[in-house]
Amino acid sequence: MSKRLEIAVIGADSPVAEALFDLMAERRFPVAETSALVLDPESEADVRFADRPLLLDDARTFDFTQVQLAFLTDADPELTAQAERAADAGVVVVDASSQNWRDSAIPVVAADVNPAAIAGFNERGIVALPDRLNVALAPILRALHGLFGLQAVTLTGLLAASDGGRPALEDLARETAALLNARAYERQYFARQIAFNVLGQDGDAGVDGATERERRIGDELRMLLGLPTLAVQATLVQVPVFYGHSASITLRFERNVDVEAAAAALQALPDFALEASQLAADGISPVTDAALSSRVQAGRLRRVDGDPLALALWLTADNIRRCAASAALSNAELLVRDHLT
Repeated sequence: MSKRLEIAVIGADSPVAEALFDLMAERRFPVAETSALVLDPESEADVRFADRPLLLDDARTFDFTQVQLAFLTDADPELTAQAERAADAGVVVVDASSQNWRDSAIPVVAADVNPAAIAGFNERGIVALPDRLNVALAPILRALHGLFGLQAVTLTGLLAASDGGRPALEDLARETAALLNARAYERQYFARQIAFNVLGQDGDAGVDGATERERRIGDELRMLLGLPTLAVQATLVQVPVFYGHSASITLRFERNVDVEAAAAALQALPDFALEASQLAADGISPVTDAALSSRVQAGRLRRVDGDPLALALWLTADNIRRCAASAALSNAELLVRDHLT
């Protein structure tokens, strides 16, 4: 990646942008100049890249002819509109917000699962990420499918508050403090109490009983893995955790499961860790193992009692750093390597 690019980060004051700036410095992404774009350039947000403060520009008036590549780091509709304006100006946009574009002309790419799909960026000038749970899960499913032939996925996903950006993080922090001090708090993001609570539905359900995001999980997994008949049952639960999605997963295959072979396949995955200990004290969690990590963490890999075709496991990953910023940067690295030089 010898070519150095002028880039823009749209939503530069978001949690995803903060992680993205850190990772660009760590991975020496070929940046010439960086523009930090926000909706309120007069805010006191401290945006830094490689330990240097960046001036904030108004995303709505920025001249995108100055840059070749842009990252969208927040799903705010106004920022999304500016990302589309950038693409119309000839800028290649890498979406790190993991929003559902519902546009077949925008390729959905996980660089470690379906990298060839990134070639479709030319049609709209935008490359999207899968849902953040799928970013963590799809490489695992691909590896195990190659061994045993995947037929069905059942998962319960535990969603961290940071998926909703700073308003959701503030709700969790401030409502927690308010309840501990017997005070009222008016939530900005969550419809119901999130502090000290679990919300068993991540959005309104349709006539099939599934929420939009639960349906998206299944649709994307079938697309990413090239398995159009894969059965997927997803239940998404909002939990009072700041960073780190988790999931309890049961998989069913065409052929009998060999747990040792499955463990070896997972341990061979890049940016992946498998905890083999059976001790409760060693069990992985989003707070102690996933937060601020660029690796997907898995554990409790085991057979399902009475079913030789089934396998169960637990996973957790930082939804902001690993499943958004790092995954988007991997897509950008693919673009630079194969298409932008």
